[in-house]
Amino acid sequence: MGLIKLEKGQVLHKAGADTVETLEVLVKGSIKISNQYTSIILGVGSFIGIVETPGNLYTYTIEAMEESAVYSYPFNSKEDIPKVVKSNPKILPVLAAQSIDCAAKCCDVYEKEYDDATKEYEQLVADYADYPALCIKVGEVAKSFPEINEIIPPEQTTNISEWEFSFIRGLKEHDTSLKKTFYPLGLDVATGVIMAAYVLYQKISAESQLLSEYRRTLRVKTAAFSTAIKAIRAKLSDQEKSEESGAQVVTIVNALSTILVYSGVSQEISLKFEEQITEFKSHENRYDSGDEARALRRSIGSTFYEVYGPAFLKSLNDPNPPIELKMFFMFGFVDEELAGEKNTAILYNMAKAYTPDPEGKTLTVYEWLKKIYNLEVEPSRNEFDQDWPTYLREQKISGQLNQAQVDLMADDPTSRLNFEIHNLFALGNRMTFGRISSFVPVFDSQNVLRPLDMAYITAAKVADYYTMIRNVDYSVFCRQAIFSDTEIGITQVYYDNDITPYMILMPNIGSRAALWQEIEGKNRHTPARMLVSIFNTENTDEIMIKLFGEFRWEMCKTVQGIHWNDVTDPSLTSMYCDYLQFYKKNSALSSDTKEKLRTDLKKFSNNYKNVFIADYLQYVKFEAAGSPRLNKVAREILFTFCPFSKDLRDKVAENPQYTELINHYKVRINNVAKPVLNAIAKLKKDGIDIPEVLTQQIEHLKQ
Repeated sequence: MGLIKLEKGQVLHKAGADTVETLEVLVKGSIKISNQYTSIILGVGSFIGIVETPGNLYTYTIEAMEESAVYSYPFNSKEDIPKVVKSNPKILPVLAAQSIDCAAKCCDVYEKEYDDATKEYEQLVADYADYPALCIKVGEVAKSFPEINEIIPPEQTTNISEWEFSFIRGLKEHDTSLKKTFYPLGLDVATGVIMAAYVLYQKISAESQLLSEYRRTLRVKTAAFSTAIKAIRAKLSDQEKSEESGAQVVTIVNALSTILVYSGVSQEISLKFEEQITEFKSHENRYDSGDEARALRRSIGSTFYEVYGPAFLKSLNDPNPPIELKMFFMFGFVDEELAGEKNTAILYNMAKAYTPDPEGKTLTVYEWLKKIYNLEVEPSRNEFDQDWPTYLREQKISGQLNQAQVDLMADDPTSRLNFEIHNLFALGNRMTFGRISSFVPVFDSQNVLRPLDMAYITAAKVADYYTMIRNVDYSVFCRQAIFSDTEIGITQVYYDNDITPYMILMPNIGSRAALWQEIEGKNRHTPARMLVSIFNTENTDEIMIKLFGEFRWEMCKTVQGIHWNDVTDPSLTSMYCDYLQFYKKNSALSSDTKEKLRTDLKKFSNNYKNVFIADYLQYVKFEAAGSPRLNKVAREILFTFCPFSKDLRDKVAENPQYTELINHYKVRINNVAKPVLNAIAKLKKDGIDIPEVLTQQIEHLKQ
């Protein structure tokens, strides 16, 4: 014990190596106290090692920043601290002031450590969100890292009150005055100040160690992902450097020739398509409204599908078709010059990195056609709203087919495929493109109005949109179903069957999404079929909300049948039709609101469905965010038939515009839940296991 002189850079105590046996007072120079993540510099009069626990290993490394000296004292417990203070009566104000200075620095360091840990967590989450898109950019298949979903953000301490931080900083702010007037008042005053600072040191040190442990654990848990994202970023950097230097990143030559040879189409079709694409490329104004340009676009639109079908059929028996064919199937890519070198490279990487949706709900049109061909789903309705069996019956009635041909075609994969290609594919492709008169099914760089990586619609993005709409309109995809099990005494209980739609990605750069059909055939408990361009150039959020609004309307019409606009049988469509038809006589609407409705109806050509979809967009996007946009009547109808999820109901509960609506909702839901709860109570009383469908319905009604 006694005076210890230190050279610059000399370590007085090393974390994890030395045992705490002494407490030092710095009498010359400056000392750095550090751990893996942060450090503080202390000046003359500071206690060194006061935050450590006697008998344990040091948690912080103590190092001289310059030529320094410390006076060392025995340190067996915190009771030794006042002894050290008493042995230095001449420098009491300095010891107290430096203790407060150190405490203030500790407060700053802790807050920085917490902010750094939070940023580290947020960066990981952001990297994980970006990871699939980055993989696409470099043509890598994204791996799964489930451990990332398990990580949680660091917790901010509740063991240190905000007033403690403020108190220490307040003392620090008045340091000069306190050194002259307060700290010299006596030994007990200085000792009390030092011990108060010591208590805060201990709290901050404990929290700091928890943060350090959190960050160590975080890095261990996410090491595999961190390695993967670094590798992807390195590849992306190399790719960008290659592009900047003008180096060829992806080499695709004569893609059209490769596609045509692979498809095996006749020489006549092959030559025709080649000539069409060559002529199309040669026109700078290939999207003008002239007759010649329109005729060329129509002819390409016809020949494209003549090539697509045979190429598709050949690929079914080819486990590894050429990348040009994958790009053709997914994006309508046919020619590297038409697409442009940069876009070709991007499409190449996207096709190479593509993995199917694990849920099987978001599919490229190629994957959808495979489901049709393999008899996994029925072909979609045609433009006359005829499903496959109805179409065949109509063909027989008109004399186009006989009964034998109908029987043969009903389950013939190729016949079903051709029906789907010429209906959902050909018509849906044109519909989602958005500019029907300018439509051409081949990928053209002139249509790239938004960076492809931003416009690219992936399964993950679609899943996020499904989650988004359910978080607002929780019952959007639900249909009422009946549960019956006479063996356990349940004859009939209604429940909501939530069925996620199919989202089919059309191979074009477009601006629209479309509901092709709300159910399959006559079965109300089958997924809807929705279409969207695989590259979307517009506000995708709004497009998707409108799409879900259209589904709401059409599903209601299907369920209600001929009563869809009969107000005596209240439903979403009947109440909206009544509201829009008789708005002039509605006393609940102001004259300004009526004038706005008149304008809206004119804007949408008196199409009630389109007025509803526009209101549904306002409801989901703004009303749900607490920004009223709808009139009282529209809001009431929408909330009645498209109620907000529980979280949103709780948020708007105090809003007088929603209070009464929520009260009515609660009464209605209690009435709906009552028979289900009664059935569950009866089963429990009889000692019978509760069917999962009943427990799920109760959970659904709580949403």
